[in-house]
Amino acid sequence: MNKQTIIEQVQWELGQLERLKQLALALYAMPEDTRRPWDATAAAKFIADVFRGLENLCKRKSRYLLEEFPEGPDSHAQILLAFLGPEGPGYALNPEIANRLRLYKGFRHRFIHGYGFELDWEVVEEPLRLLPETVDALIDVWKLWLDSLL
Repeated sequence: MNKQTIIEQVQWELGQLERLKQLALALYAMPEDTRRPWDATAAAKFIADVFRGLENLCKRKSRYLLEEFPEGPDSHAQILLAFLGPEGPGYALNPEIANRLRLYKGFRHRFIHGYGFELDWEVVEEPLRLLPETVDALIDVWKLWLDSLL
């Protein structure tokens, strides 16, 4: 993969995260009395998608750098560790944002392996409220990574 391709792919993923942020903002802004039973499920999906987006970005980076990409039962934890590790793009992230990513990884697992209708708004409210700030931090980190390629 050449440099222009990785730049375009990462920019596309960042655009998806930005769109996700806008949807999360709209969902969070819904008045409580207008929320429907499936809104908590949608919120959990948005939260899980933040981690999916991070994984997609890390996978694209690995392909570009010809690095091995984690597979198997603990691959999601390995991806996050590598992203936040000393050589990872997220190394300098605020510890609070890093902790949120761990939480979002858990939502990903819960959303994939559980039943969405079992979620309550109280469980998703805070992670959804914090999602825009988390996405902004991820976008900043990946833009810095792209800048390092130039």
